[in-house]
Amino acid sequence: MKKLFVILSLLICQLSYAQEESSSLGSWYVYNGFYQLSPKFELFFEGQMRTYEFASEPQSFFVRPFLGYSIAKNLQLGLSQEYHSNWTEEFDDQPSIHSQEYRTTFQVISKQTFGRVHLQHRYRYELRVLEDDFKTRARYRIQAGIPLSKKTMEKGVVFTTFGNEFLIDVTPALQLNQNRTYAMLGYQLTETLNIQSGYMYLAKSGHPNEHRFQLFVTQKLKFYAD
Repeated sequence: MKKLFVILSLLICQLSYAQEESSSLGSWYVYNGFYQLSPKFELFFEGQMRTYEFASEPQSFFVRPFLGYSIAKNLQLGLSQEYHSNWTEEFDDQPSIHSQEYRTTFQVISKQTFGRVHLQHRYRYELRVLEDDFKTRARYRIQAGIPLSKKTMEKGVVFTTFGNEFLIDVTPALQLNQNRTYAMLGYQLTETLNIQSGYMYLAKSGHPNEHRFQLFVTQKLKFYAD
C-alpha cells in the first residue's frame, strides 16, 4: 500500500509540473441535493455548470442522479445514469466544439469520524459512452469536513471542506488522467441548506492544468417519518 501511494504521488507531481498552466480562472457552479427516501434509500441529485472563464465560456454542463442504498451506518452503495454536455475552449482561430457523453457510474462511499473531523472516502467506476468512443475510468476521493465555529454541524455554523481526488483511465489505456485538490469555506444557512465556496487546482494529463473557483449549494431533505 505504501508503494502504491508513493507511485501515485510521483505521478501527481509529474502531472502538476510537466503540463502547461491555464492562465484563466474558471468556475464550477454546483447544486447537490440529498433526498432521504427511507432509512436505507437515498436519492442524490447533482447539477453542475463549469466555465473556462469566471462567469462565461461554458466548459461543461451535466446532471448526475444517484440512487444510494446504505448497507451499514457508514457504508453506502450507489448507481447513476448521467448526461454530460461539453465544449472545447474557444480560441481566436478555433471555435468551440460541442460534444455529448452518457455515463453509468457505480459508487461506494464510506465515512469515518474523528472528533469533529468527518472523513469521507468515495470510490467510483465510470462507463463513459462518448460520441465516437467508449472509455472506463476509476476515481478515488478523500474529503474532510470540519465545523469551525461549533463542535457540531447545525444552523449558523461556519465549516471547512477540503480534499483530493485522482481519476485513473482504465480503458483504452491505464493512466492517471487527473488529480484534483480543493479547499472550501462554508456556512450552514438552515438545518437543511448550506453554501460553500473555494478553490480547486486540477492537474490534467495532456491538457493545461486548471485553476477553478467553486460555488456549492447543498440541500438535505428527509421524506419519511421516524
